[in-house]
Amino acid sequence: MSVLLKLLLPIALFAAPCSVIAGVVEPKILKSAPASSNDYGVVRLSVRTQRQYIDTFFLYFVEIRPDGSDGDLVLRFERGAGVPLMGTNQIDVKTKYYAVPSGRYRLLAYTFTCDSVPPHGTVCGNYGVSLPTERYKSDSPSFTVSGNRLTDAGDFILEHVKAIDLSTADLFKDWLSDDAYGIRWRPLGEPLSANYRMLPTEAGPSIPAEFHSRIECNRRPKNKRVQFPFRCN
Repeated sequence: MSVLLKLLLPIALFAAPCSVIAGVVEPKILKSAPASSNDYGVVRLSVRTQRQYIDTFFLYFVEIRPDGSDGDLVLRFERGAGVPLMGTNQIDVKTKYYAVPSGRYRLLAYTFTCDSVPPHGTVCGNYGVSLPTERYKSDSPSFTVSGNRLTDAGDFILEHVKAIDLSTADLFKDWLSDDAYGIRWRPLGEPLSANYRMLPTEAGPSIPAEFHSRIECNRRPKNKRVQFPFRCN
């Protein structure tokens, strides 16, 4: 994997040219059900990480054309680092409701800090350390959005995917490593907000088996430090 790390600067840019995709949009966060529209549906989604970072986490979905190819519209969801000492973090479930244009979307990419869709085969780095970054070419989780309907997209987690016992392993050397992490998914267990229960629901997301999460809890166990990946008690 090609990496460009600028040791004299706090943030390293992607190794390949970072052409800005004109169709990248940040869906509007909703506080109540929107006015009726066949052009937009409501997506319930949580984005989080298995350990605490000091950078903003970006998760991208791309529209799928009727022929199965990637379209021009890219959705960007993000999760700020928060301040763990003040009770906010990147780790706990944080469900939000978004207004999203009708269509079908699949997971495209994720990264930290570098505020653009990562090209294939690149990572973003911070102070000489490569941060988890990946771009999926195909066969990634997907969901459908229909006008005036609710899509329960689920909980997308940047998870430690190495086959090791997290309760005993010393992860200091790879706690930030790019190849130790990947996106995993689990359903959201909390009930729907009362503001959206009147909406008809769309079919659930399509999640390939390898993307299912091993995490079973919504919140970090209190005896687990935020700096290291955790497993539920």
